[in-house]
Amino acid sequence: MILSEQFRFVFIKGKRVGGTSVEMALSTLCGSRDIVTPIAPIDELERVRLGGRARNYAAARESEDAYIERIQTTPRNALAQVSVPRERYYNHMPLREVLAVYGPAVSSFDILCVERSPFAKILSWANWLASAEAYLSGGKLQTDLRTLRYAVDRVFDTGEFAEVKNIDLYRGEDGHVAVRALRHENLETGLRAFLSSRGLNSLPHLPRAKAGLMSDRLDPFEFFSIEQLRTINDVFADEFDTFGYSRASV
Repeated sequence: MILSEQFRFVFIKGKRVGGTSVEMALSTLCGSRDIVTPIAPIDELERVRLGGRARNYAAARESEDAYIERIQTTPRNALAQVSVPRERYYNHMPLREVLAVYGPAVSSFDILCVERSPFAKILSWANWLASAEAYLSGGKLQTDLRTLRYAVDRVFDTGEFAEVKNIDLYRGEDGHVAVRALRHENLETGLRAFLSSRGLNSLPHLPRAKAGLMSDRLDPFEFFSIEQLRTINDVFADEFDTFGYSRASV
């Protein structure tokens, strides 16, 4: 999550939408008083290298500095053992909580997010669950297609597929969703247009954090059963309608 007083926006980060990449890029532009929440150590380390960092999210600056020092002194293959701080402001924080903590001034800010087809999000989530341990220790976030199919069935068996239903993160106090959603498939173009609206005409480096199997390019019919496709159509109905993605024709 980023709350920028300087540019008057709140970035609410959903899951498996490319939000970490956008958050890393935006944080390099933020002012000294802006709130930038911490992310996974392997990504925070890269963000520091790019000139950004988590800040103003905790009550004490000392704890924020300690997190940065910890990830800079921990061996890369042990970074997965470093916990991401959960303080006053935290990663994937819902808009309603931001409003409650920061106060009503946020209501006049633009709310920014990144969204993606629910089918691609679930495939990306299954890949994440199968590969996260390796990625967080400095490896690749990528599994083979056979393992991915097994992981997809697992997230439906456990109900975990619904973890990437992000729309509730974006709801204001009245329950409505009024966000400027960048589409994952046109992320650079959307981010450039948003920054232009803030008087920023140059695009900062947009890293490919947590890049996996490029699930937008995968055919949902090759990975989901008809029953699973119908379940996605139903569970993510409000996201299909709000963000303009197409349901599966089943």
